[in-house]
Amino acid sequence: MIRSRAIRYSRHRSHNAAVLRLQPNLLSLMIASLISGALASPGVSAAPATPDVAAMTFDVGMFAGRSRADVDYSRFNQGNVILPGTYRLDIMVNENRMARRDVRFSAVDGQDSASVCFSRSMLAELGVDPDKVARGTPGADTADGTPIPDGQLCGDLGTWIPGASAEYDAGEQRLALSVPQIFMNLSARGYVDPKEWDSGIDAGLLAYNFSSSTATRGDGGRQGYLGLVGGFNLGDWRFRHQGAQGWSSLQGRSSYQNTASYMQRSIAAWKSQLTIGDSFSSGSILDSVRLRGVSLASDDRMLPQSQQGYAPVVRGIAEGNATVSITQNGYKIYETTVAPGPFIIDDLYPTGYGGDLTVTVTEAGGRRNTYVVPYAAVPELLRADTTKYALAVGQLQQYSTAASQPTVLQATLQHGLSNSLSLYGGTTLSSGYTQTKLGTAFATPIGAISLDATHSSTRLPGQGTLQGQSFGMAYNKNIPETGTNFALGAYRFSTRNYLTLNDAMNLRDRTGVDQTNGQLARQKSRLDLNIHQKVGDGTLTLFGSSVDYYASNLGRQTSLTVGYGSRWKDVNWNLSLQRSRIQSVPLSLEQERQQQSDNIFFGPGYNSDRIDNRLMLTLSMPLGRASNAPHMTTSYSHSTGDTQGSNLNTGISGSLGEQHNITYGASASHSNADGRASSNYNLNGGYRGSKATLRTGYSQYGDSSQLSFGADGGIVLHGSGVTLAQKLGDTVGLVHAPDAEGAGITNASGVTLDGNGYGVVPYLTPFQNNNVGIDPKGTSHNVELLETTQSVAPTLGAVSLLHYETVSGRAVVFKARQPDGQSLPFAAQVFDEAGQAIGVVGQGSKAFVRGVADSGILLVKWGEAADSQCRITYALAPPARDQKYSEVIEGRCTP
Repeated sequence: MIRSRAIRYSRHRSHNAAVLRLQPNLLSLMIASLISGALASPGVSAAPATPDVAAMTFDVGMFAGRSRADVDYSRFNQGNVILPGTYRLDIMVNENRMARRDVRFSAVDGQDSASVCFSRSMLAELGVDPDKVARGTPGADTADGTPIPDGQLCGDLGTWIPGASAEYDAGEQRLALSVPQIFMNLSARGYVDPKEWDSGIDAGLLAYNFSSSTATRGDGGRQGYLGLVGGFNLGDWRFRHQGAQGWSSLQGRSSYQNTASYMQRSIAAWKSQLTIGDSFSSGSILDSVRLRGVSLASDDRMLPQSQQGYAPVVRGIAEGNATVSITQNGYKIYETTVAPGPFIIDDLYPTGYGGDLTVTVTEAGGRRNTYVVPYAAVPELLRADTTKYALAVGQLQQYSTAASQPTVLQATLQHGLSNSLSLYGGTTLSSGYTQTKLGTAFATPIGAISLDATHSSTRLPGQGTLQGQSFGMAYNKNIPETGTNFALGAYRFSTRNYLTLNDAMNLRDRTGVDQTNGQLARQKSRLDLNIHQKVGDGTLTLFGSSVDYYASNLGRQTSLTVGYGSRWKDVNWNLSLQRSRIQSVPLSLEQERQQQSDNIFFGPGYNSDRIDNRLMLTLSMPLGRASNAPHMTTSYSHSTGDTQGSNLNTGISGSLGEQHNITYGASASHSNADGRASSNYNLNGGYRGSKATLRTGYSQYGDSSQLSFGADGGIVLHGSGVTLAQKLGDTVGLVHAPDAEGAGITNASGVTLDGNGYGVVPYLTPFQNNNVGIDPKGTSHNVELLETTQSVAPTLGAVSLLHYETVSGRAVVFKARQPDGQSLPFAAQVFDEAGQAIGVVGQGSKAFVRGVADSGILLVKWGEAADSQCRITYALAPPARDQKYSEVIEGRCTP
């Protein structure tokens, strides 16, 4: 009588494609033995591994049960033997990923495993310089240079490249090459060959952001908002549209807002982006404006990460073969070996806005030479010989200048002249308006500084020409020794007749009106400070801003915030003092009437001098030690000046679930402003699912209350159907693992594969290598992943398809005995009706097999003689869709 039952099977399965393909019998034997040990007697401790792999033999005695002399165990004596064939591998060169391609392994005389094969052209594509190899190692006692021959090169890589080696990692499906730097083409760290960039598949995308609220008491009414970002990809081209729709039961539905609609593609040869349609010009040098036209701008994201942003070039001289170490703020950020003579290091990763570099050159004899390279940066500072540009031409489409839509040309250019000096500038040309800007940025031992001057000329119909200037300065310095970070200090002054493009178009629209009275809200000067100072165990911060306007009703606006934050045991606390002041002059009756007819001016209602002071104290602490323990936050504020009162707020927030995908919060506050007391209560919850993020909340304020709801998510339309996404960024990955429903994506918290085996990685870094992994936890036990990690370097806006191979089939443990009641021989092989080996008998007469039919006959063989074989006839019950266990079939193995 055959009995069937199910057992739990450990999820820690092997996902090694090479092991599954090259050693299926050994893998099945191990699984069967593990399962047998779990079901039957206590396990036997494994014998210690010996480092001499070639001398290892399979020790049957380590397993419980009897072994037989007529069973051949020799096939298990070698470990993961690599069979000849072609394998799809990630190729790493000196720890940098270079490509993913098919690699051939060929049998070599005298070796049990096949050896990897190269060719001269393949090595050149991987960054090896064949000419340097032919010249040999500089300074070597004997000539070791030999030209790399043509044809297939199978065997030890060091045979053709001195000191080189290749290591195959079957578990990661990766081939790691180590090649002396002297034989490599010089390329920046993190470099990805544009040939490896993935343009992705043709697909449609839609990301949405929805929110709504309904007043349950009071006069709040109903209101809602829907933001959309969508488009489609066709080859290298991307079409994108961004818009929004709002509505209110009190004010009605507003018109649909078209924020941007454009076609875009990457141009690798120019390291640039071409954009056609409604989009915004670059705002790095000049003010960003919305144009309907064409733009071409350099894209730093196409550069290796070690070339993005600013970092100084380190130069020095080594007397012999030396090691160069670079530290910043006590952390080692770079180390390499250099040959005798001058050296240059120009591929440092940007590490923020400050912190001088300490360079240590350690010679072969141990002698050290240490010096300091100043490092402080402002946004306009570039690396030496680096150029950035942006060019845009089109019709002005600014929301605030709807009446004027002239043709505009805007161009900017930045260039790093040296390690510490950069120049930048730009121009804006339009009908009746010109703007020109020139500036320089330089790094000094006392900090990084940028200086610029801008000139504008505006021709007003019937009123002549207004010409003005604007001058700017920015400063940055980080002093690690004192814990001071003068993150950014910036000052700008503009003369009365200096106008931006938007201001100029507004003035030109108001023909026939006297525009010399200074009503237009234009900045006269602006000062910004941002300082962080380490004090004790905490940080003292200062944020300040002062803006002076030419508009008579605005005058000057000044704000200053000083705060100190630290930690005491489990309590984080922050104390801050904020002061703001608005100095303005009331408008005349004629000026107020003029403002009412034009929304570009600030309306009346300003006091001549308004001062507000606020003292704030915030405390936060966890309510427990668990990773998802709730947090309690309490804040108190007290205001003086034109606004007087206080507010006390206390709330608790936290998350639930293994992946913290359920959030909750509750808070209550009591305020007393201008002698009127009020209370406010809030409840909120959220769920971050694989296909969307949902939010809901309830608020009560005095006699009013409201319910709110929100949802974010995305949709990807592709050739195999529609996949819902938790969210969408500008560049996404579409993961496909057939039949692996429920598997998680390690790069996207809370995202699992749907019923079709698809899932979306919402954010990928364009033009850089992104490793995307799959966690098999949650999948059916009848599915095996042959690979769990892939790497891709997508272009901007791409939908990169990552296909993971899987093996599907029912996983069953057969427990059968011979007709005389004896156990099946240990390590006997199991074959299906097609003669394919599908398993091995382990301990306790059990065999783990995968991919069997619902019914049939299995052949068990431990020899060629008739009495060394038997058959198992079986019939399985219909499988459950969400099967998480291995079925166990018990019966007899008949001759």
